[in-house]
Amino acid sequence: MNANHWLQFLRSDGMVLAHTRAVDDWGVYLEQREAIFFHFVTQGRAYISVDNGTPIRLEAGDIAVLSRGAEHRLQSAPGARVAPLFEFLKANDGIFSESEQATNVICGAFGLDRYMVLPALRSLPELFCIKASPDNRQSPVATALRQLKGEVEGSGVASRVMVRHLLSALFIYILREWIESFEGNSDGWFAAMQNPNISRALESIHTRPAQAWTLTSLAREAGLSRAAFAKQFRALVGETPYAYLTRWRMGVASQLLEETDMTLAQIAIQVGYGSEYSFSRAFKQVRGKPPAYERRTSAAEVSSVE
Repeated sequence: MNANHWLQFLRSDGMVLAHTRAVDDWGVYLEQREAIFFHFVTQGRAYISVDNGTPIRLEAGDIAVLSRGAEHRLQSAPGARVAPLFEFLKANDGIFSESEQATNVICGAFGLDRYMVLPALRSLPELFCIKASPDNRQSPVATALRQLKGEVEGSGVASRVMVRHLLSALFIYILREWIESFEGNSDGWFAAMQNPNISRALESIHTRPAQAWTLTSLAREAGLSRAAFAKQFRALVGETPYAYLTRWRMGVASQLLEETDMTLAQIAIQVGYGSEYSFSRAFKQVRGKPPAYERRTSAAEVSSVE
């Protein structure tokens, strides 16, 4: 499955929530949130579970990803006491045991435009792990994790900026590795990306959002009749072609608002709208706020980081 036409448009950010080297009985409980959590074990071992399910053991070099921010627990052992995140941070963040039996763990969250990846997030497992092994030591994920470990533990000049960039790349690498490892054995969004007809229509949307797409023209790209295309698209992607097209266009527009000085009228043309008014109305309907507000918010966030 060639997902490059989709992955190249994704923008990810992230933050480290906690970094600790804990020993003995410890655990942290995270409530359901609209986020993509990760837990990276750099030394020792830990256990992760969702909704009191069967704990999964994480060894050094393993990373666990919670794609929909599910309520979960990370513990030193099944049944170990757990504390809410704020209590865990207060007691453990930045605390490093010298014991050889300690577990070193980096916990954080990936930030990305959920509007652009919503179908993919629905199709990902609630919890999935990428295990370290001698065979994948040179993979992009393993390399990025080693770099992340070095930056988080090194606290060197510009480490905070480097961590953000590494987390940005890491999520894309994780997503790509998961897609490739499950090729031919997936459903939902990933099945749509594997479907030769629907994937052609998706690639057309992703790479040419400015085009005046209609159900007829997208069906033609897919090589299907209108009825067959509409039915297959909705069954695999989980929404109508028009809904997906609109949401994708607004995601591209959001990136242009944040990353360029283009006017709203210019952005409207880039994402297939004939006027600033029609674009602004669609943007607010999809994302809940007008494009001018999003641009101001993005600018304020950049200024606060700088």
